Amino acid sequence: MPNGEKVVSTASTHAMKSRIVADGATRLSRSAEYQMHLSELREFVRARHARELAEAGFVRRLVLHWRIAAEYRRERRKVLPSAQSLYSSQTLTAKD
Repeated sequence: MPNGEKVVSTASTHAMKSRIVADGATRLSRSAEYQMHLSELREFVRARHARELAEAGFVRRLVLHWRIAAEYRRERRKVLPSAQSLYSSQTLTAKD
């Protein structure tokens, strides 16, 4: 270095432990919060079609159940994390 200055390393000597877990997707799918969100989504989709289901005949009800299931799957895909997501075993909490 110019003027005889020494470079001092500021890197920590502490090893960081990885908190990434292999079964993160399974943990997410089993979590109470995620299950509650999916049940709310399911009820929301059913409520949107409730009146039409009540007035429909047998064949129309089958078609509506198929459409409800398809709509639920589309909406569920929007909240699912991507297959490339990494999951942490540490839950972040807000500090008061």
